[in-house]
Amino acid sequence: MPRIPASELERLKAEVSVEQLVRAHGIELAKSGRDWLGRCPFHEDTTPSLVVTPAKNLWHCFGCGVGGGPVDWTMKASGVSFRHAVELLRVTPVLAAKEEMPSRSSPTA
Repeated sequence: MPRIPASELERLKAEVSVEQLVRAHGIELAKSGRDWLGRCPFHEDTTPSLVVTPAKNLWHCFGCGVGGGPVDWTMKASGVSFRHAVELLRVTPVLAAKEEMPSRSSPTA
């Protein structure tokens, strides 16, 4: 299989909002300074440890130590490979967000 061009990865990282992917998985986020905090769906999380940083379009969980950008979220949340995550985000970013977990409609600003 051919490699995914770096330009394509950079485009996805710039155009697909991590915040919207996280919200599409039904994660409630609360504003905390410039970031958003929520409960991580990847481990038992009683105190919000998931941080979404819109300015950098990144997420990180201080509880389980995972994080990254939109491709990483899609891989982890949907349990798919890197290539499959990229394909999902290429075709329909919203479908990538909703593939495995039921979504909750998020308010539009």
